[in-house]
Amino acid sequence: MAEPRPLEVYLNDHLAGATGACEVARNATEKYATTPHRNFLQQFLLEVEEDRATLEELIRTVGGTPNPLKQAGAWIMEKVSRLKLSPGGTGSEEMSVLLTLETLCIGVDGKICLWTALGEMAGEIAALGAIDFDQLLARARGQRAGLEKERLAAARAALRDPVGASR
Repeated sequence: MAEPRPLEVYLNDHLAGATGACEVARNATEKYATTPHRNFLQQFLLEVEEDRATLEELIRTVGGTPNPLKQAGAWIMEKVSRLKLSPGGTGSEEMSVLLTLETLCIGVDGKICLWTALGEMAGEIAALGAIDFDQLLARARGQRAGLEKERLAAARAALRDPVGASR
């Protein structure tokens, strides 16, 4: 069995991250359906699923195959993270929302790194030449900006002093 090429490893690692991000976003969309974050999370989930599909196709375009073990590992880790990100694990629903949004921020920051690196290599790797990395990067930056707005709103709700707290 041939050892995977670095590009294939890199894409599969990001595909695993995208798998985890889809699961976090899907769970958040369901769990926070009655919060002010609902509409943002629904749109964000659609875009993250599209980005994941783009990555899966990109792996095939460069002659690789998606690694099911990496994807399964990411899927399992997301299920474990539900314990930490739940209101029981964080102390409140507000803190749960904040930490979930911050988790998604980290994922989108990784995606920005991915699209930037691949865009840099597009001139050297023929299979990447036809992909509009500028558009993918712009969308990721838009996702990150949207997450930041939601995150700051969540921070205001989660981190304010409780009524009657002494100073």
